[in-house]
Amino acid sequence: MSAQTPETLLKLIMLSSYDSIKYHEKLIEEWNKPQDMARQVAIIIKDIHSMYGRGAFAVLQMMKKNCTHPKKMRDLCNDGTLYCMSCNADLSEIEMQNNKTPTLIKEKIRNRRKIVKKYAKQKMSQRQIAKKLGCSLSTIEKDMLALRN
Repeated sequence: MSAQTPETLLKLIMLSSYDSIKYHEKLIEEWNKPQDMARQVAIIIKDIHSMYGRGAFAVLQMMKKNCTHPKKMRDLCNDGTLYCMSCNADLSEIEMQNNKTPTLIKEKIRNRRKIVKKYAKQKMSQRQIAKKLGCSLSTIEKDMLALRN
C-alpha cells in the first residue's frame, strides 16, 4: 500500500461515510416498521457515519489553509524536500510542476552548504550567514549540523 496524504485519507473517510449513509437510508426506506430492530440499527449506523463524515470534513477544512507559500517562507529539508515554513506543506510537487527536478534541488543544497562552510571558516556567526544568504536561521543550523556529520 502506498503512503497516503492526510487529505486523501480524509476524503476517503468522507466518501465511505457518504456511501454508507446512502446504503442505510435505502434500507431504512425498505423497512417500514418503526419498531423493527434492524431499522433502528440502520438509523444508528447512518447517524454515526454521518458524524464521521462531518468530522472528517471539519478536519479537512482546518487543514486547508489559505497559504500562498511565498518564496521567503520556503525552505529545504536536509533530504532536499522543499516545504513551506508558514503552513508546513510539502512543496516538492509544486517544484516538479515548475520543471525543477529533485537533483537540481539537491544540487542547490550542496552549493549552499559549500558557501556556508566557506563563511563558517571565516568565523561568521550563523545569524550573519543566514542574513547574507537570505535564508532562515534554521536552514543554516541544519546545514551546519550536516557539515559536522
